[in-house]
Amino acid sequence: MIINNFVKIKKKHPKLPLLFCCDHASNLIPNQYKKLGLKEKILKSHIAYDIGAQTLTKKLSSIFKTNALLAKYSRLFIDLNRDMNHINLITEKSDGTEIPGNKNLPKSEKIHRINNFHQTYHNELKLTLKNMDELFCCKTALICIHSFTSSLQNKKKRPWEIGLLYRDDKSLYKPINQYLNSNSNYKIGKNKPYSGYEDVNYTMTYHGELDKRPFISIEIRNDIFLRNNYSKIEELSSKISQAIYCSQIKLGSPYNNFAKNLNLS
Repeated sequence: MIINNFVKIKKKHPKLPLLFCCDHASNLIPNQYKKLGLKEKILKSHIAYDIGAQTLTKKLSSIFKTNALLAKYSRLFIDLNRDMNHINLITEKSDGTEIPGNKNLPKSEKIHRINNFHQTYHNELKLTLKNMDELFCCKTALICIHSFTSSLQNKKKRPWEIGLLYRDDKSLYKPINQYLNSNSNYKIGKNKPYSGYEDVNYTMTYHGELDKRPFISIEIRNDIFLRNNYSKIEELSSKISQAIYCSQIKLGSPYNNFAKNLNLS
């Protein structure tokens, strides 16, 4: 059985070795799981998906005329940004909310979700990167797009508007951080609100660091999207795209050559 568990934006002729991915793009639950016993209000909240991340990922894919991979189902069903052995791969509670449909799962159901939803997504991501590597004759850069809440339950407001998550390879982080700090008024979190070294960054660690390619996770505080402030969202997209463009130039050959041929307007 083949399960369509991702949405792929595939350009016929991608313009540069850069792939965007969005592990928490959707709040959908497969029909047969009856919304995991959750009310619609919960499924529309941040615990089900990264609010605004899908919109930004699609916009960046369009701006850079390159490929993107987005998750089709909610992280409450299975979290694609967690290792297969992570305790919260299929979480029973999120930010204080119980997830009835994940309680007391038999081993067979866990294996089913891993094999048919988690592994197939990451196999597709791995294959897409491999094909782009071969097309451009270099390691394709990977940028993971996420969003985070302005605060968690009973906790103070997070001051950062953009979070940049990195590990030992800072080849994307440094130019993106430098550009945003020099050309915008956004408060930038360096490995905030989470650290890239924590065990909640499976995608960028597995496909980026372990595969020895340039990588970063970009987190946006989701109240920017919740306010539906379209001019603010457009400004944010513009600043981030310019920062990413700068990072491709700073990477040197062959990345800078592809980037210089790209018209961002």
